[in-house]
Amino acid sequence: MAGKQDYYEILGIPRTASSEEIKKAFKKMAMKYHPDRNPGDKDAEEKFKKINEANEVLSDPEKRQIYDQYGEDGLKGGFGGAGMDGADFSEMFKNGGFGGGFSNLGDIFDSMFGGGGRGRARNVPQQGSDLVSKIVITFKESYTGISKDVSFNRSSTCHFCNGTGAEKGSSRKMCPTCKGSGQLRSGSGFFSISQTCPTCHGEGTIIEKPCTHCRGTGFLKETKKLEVKVPAGIADGMQVRVSGEGNAGLNGGPRGDLYVEIRVRNDDLFVREGNDIFVEIPITYSQAALGDKIEVPTMDGPVDMTIPAGTQPNTKMRLKDKGFPDVHGRGKGVLYVIFKLEVPKNLSDAHKEAIQKLTEFEKEIKERPTLKDYLEKIKKWFNK
Repeated sequence: MAGKQDYYEILGIPRTASSEEIKKAFKKMAMKYHPDRNPGDKDAEEKFKKINEANEVLSDPEKRQIYDQYGEDGLKGGFGGAGMDGADFSEMFKNGGFGGGFSNLGDIFDSMFGGGGRGRARNVPQQGSDLVSKIVITFKESYTGISKDVSFNRSSTCHFCNGTGAEKGSSRKMCPTCKGSGQLRSGSGFFSISQTCPTCHGEGTIIEKPCTHCRGTGFLKETKKLEVKVPAGIADGMQVRVSGEGNAGLNGGPRGDLYVEIRVRNDDLFVREGNDIFVEIPITYSQAALGDKIEVPTMDGPVDMTIPAGTQPNTKMRLKDKGFPDVHGRGKGVLYVIFKLEVPKNLSDAHKEAIQKLTEFEKEIKERPTLKDYLEKIKKWFNK
């Protein structure tokens, strides 16, 4: 490279830069000077070569250490005996960049930043997947909390092959396609593509004789029954997490978790909104006009409540701490009592006569704020 420009200056980073800072700087610079973004620009092409050369050295801890101690001369012979100065980039920029080996920027960065190695990590313990099961409980059970049995299917390590997937007496052997690496590489020089081996799916080994019980998977299905504690105050659709009861892990990894989704049946009397409860109680005209004392149902049993004289239809009264307990233990909600005026049907003659007399008294009532408000609205409407 003419002039032996400092690799750190090329990427615009300090000599103390971390590997993550080097990676970010390289990606930013490579995007800026990539030939696809600068067609026909020889300066950008040359700059892109220098950026790749700098990253090749600084992203490798051993090469970076040699470079920091001895400079570029210390790296001679470290790149196939010719050094980076001898690298031929001419073929890389044909066919829209990189000789057709990369179709776009996404391809090149997948290769540079590990996008090709998406296979399963070999022999690395991996946690099993999570499971979801459902149980149905009553409205009252969601208020009090309850323990419920739940049955579900999950995978467990095959006890015939101990999870290896190989028949007893046989073993796994090195994958003949990737020679045990789990990856296949194509290309040459600095730019090469790595992809998961299609034969062993990245494991590096294959099974000669699969286990007849698990068919080589290393897992068997089992039905599990557990008692799950449902906390008081849980709402419809919430989930209870049971740690370590999901599917078995891979390569000795831990089990996943079980999530139990709670479905709560509707109640004929009460309606829940958040932690509050609503209940509608029918009252007569005389109770609304004169007031009364009644029993109000709550989740913990009936309580006495006074209906004030002059109560209007749909009046809502509250009973503090008579709602649902918060599932996280932060107090309780409110019980709202809604008074619904019930108008009688099929009146007897005596009842009709009594109501008829009542109408005479209603004519004498001078203070009717609701009627007054209504008449004002009517007047404004027709004067528009």
